[in-house]
Amino acid sequence: MKNAKILSFLHFLLFVLPLSAQEAGFLSSQKQELLLQEQNRYESENEKLRYNWVAPLNLGVSWGFEKSYLGDYGFSKNTSASITQDIFRSGGIEYQIEYADAKKRADAMALNYQRAALNEEVFTYVLNYKKTLYQKEQGELTLKNQEIAIFIKQQLYDAGKADITELNNALVEQSSQLKNLVTYDYTLAKLKEDIAKISDINPSEVILPTLSLVQKETFLQENISLSYEKLHLESLKGLHGVTKSGYLPSLSVNADVGYREYESKKYASRDDGAYYGVGVALNIPLAYNAQATIQEAQATQMKQSAQVADKQRALSASYEQSIALIESYRRYNEVSTKNLSLYDGLIDAIKAGVDAGTKTGYDLQIIKNTRAIEELNIKISEIDMQLELAKLHFSQISNKE
Repeated sequence: MKNAKILSFLHFLLFVLPLSAQEAGFLSSQKQELLLQEQNRYESENEKLRYNWVAPLNLGVSWGFEKSYLGDYGFSKNTSASITQDIFRSGGIEYQIEYADAKKRADAMALNYQRAALNEEVFTYVLNYKKTLYQKEQGELTLKNQEIAIFIKQQLYDAGKADITELNNALVEQSSQLKNLVTYDYTLAKLKEDIAKISDINPSEVILPTLSLVQKETFLQENISLSYEKLHLESLKGLHGVTKSGYLPSLSVNADVGYREYESKKYASRDDGAYYGVGVALNIPLAYNAQATIQEAQATQMKQSAQVADKQRALSASYEQSIALIESYRRYNEVSTKNLSLYDGLIDAIKAGVDAGTKTGYDLQIIKNTRAIEELNIKISEIDMQLELAKLHFSQISNKE
């Protein structure tokens, strides 16, 4: 059962699935519902935008009383259907469809980004939870060393071999460390609360996958936010075309058909019959602000083009910064690993001293605790590396449709 949970979580984190009944169950049902409804929204909007050039068929029924200047009067009833449909908009219809489809792709990428951000939040919260546990464990080991130091200083002070200031400083350090442990407990509780807002997983039980380095070329090519900016640019190109075509000639056909009944009260007669009509209309709009409106749409498109270039530059710098941080953590661990070897040698020497009666058990315990703290430093640094890798990993398009 536990292995099944781990595999599900790996699948959830490493692959961004389309929103459906197969959506991973580690996001809360409320979050899943929000994402699903957002998908439904932009799909419905696409349907609306794609076909909004299709004119509606107008159906009407009227009933009224009429009186003419000739003195006739009576009741009339009319049933009709009419339509005025554009058949040419100087390319506007094609632009409208292109805009609708490009906007749908951009909205889908925006949803992908939102979902990835939620996944990253869960992953990051769990990592920070585990990191805080290690920090708390370090604090407890430090507290044990401080208790030993206080005991020794107390003995020396009672024997008149130590100043009260030394004992006081040791007590202050112990108090500070006790407060740190309280802070760690608060941080753990807060992280649990943050996780509970978006997921049902237990951070104490879940086992996270180990993320690997994303190459820079892949990072830029498959970046969700950069892909969104590019897709948004495509939608603005379509919108620019729609705006421009709105000020160019258009051709439409109109048709109407109906059935009219008239009952004369003056002459006690009744007339009824069907009618129809069809026509073609050419529209040439002459708007004072046409050029300014078109230029505004073009400027918006050009601004977005610059935004794409600026985003790519920023992402490149962000990638290099993450790589530098990861490398610093790696080098830090190399130093810590060497320190562990030094501590092992020191422990062996102190053990020999204890056996010979030249060292105390307190000395041995302090060094063992210090070694354990250094070992935890390595684990914390590894988590810091995973936090940086998570920034790179969750920015990628994991599922291509």
